[in-house]
Amino acid sequence: MKRIMSVTLATLLIFLVGLRLGVSYFSDVAKSTGNEFSTGEFDIGISRDSERYYDAYKVFEFGNLLPGEEKTIRFYIKNRGDYPVSRISMILNVTDREDGRPSKAEALVDSTPDVGELSKYLIVKDIRVSFNGTVVNLDRYAGKSLQDLNGTPIRLFEGKLAEGKAIEVTIRVELAPDAGNDCQTDTAEVAMLITAFQ
Repeated sequence: MKRIMSVTLATLLIFLVGLRLGVSYFSDVAKSTGNEFSTGEFDIGISRDSERYYDAYKVFEFGNLLPGEEKTIRFYIKNRGDYPVSRISMILNVTDREDGRPSKAEALVDSTPDVGELSKYLIVKDIRVSFNGTVVNLDRYAGKSLQDLNGTPIRLFEGKLAEGKAIEVTIRVELAPDAGNDCQTDTAEVAMLITAFQ
């Protein structure tokens, strides 16, 4: 009798479970596909006239300088990317060259006829950076020669340069009035490495 009762109880349980599983409920499914992460572009460009911007571009060339003569270098740096720029720095890489054989006057005083001396006579009068109507003078570089600034990081900008905005950089350089014959027929080639930071 116990056995029949156990079998009956087990059968009843199986029946009730089957009845419960057979009952319908509403259901629905929602999917989310194509989710992704991506990054934008961080990009600056340089220009001589603020019209077209380039990744690599020659912004100045001055020849036949005389002692005491001053030249102004002007160029623009634009944020062409998708993010604001918080800092821009520049490193000048200066290379002095002798252009051919020294002149007679240079040969009398130049003890290194295979090395140029011009950069030590090219003196930075001032560096100014303009942004949003504000002009900042970078006074700590004034009075230094290009030779002194060779390889030195120059902080041009700190703040927030939004996408599509540009800064104007103006550098006045003078060939020192006391420049001597040792820099005749010399060339100072200046490469500017401009780096922007997010």
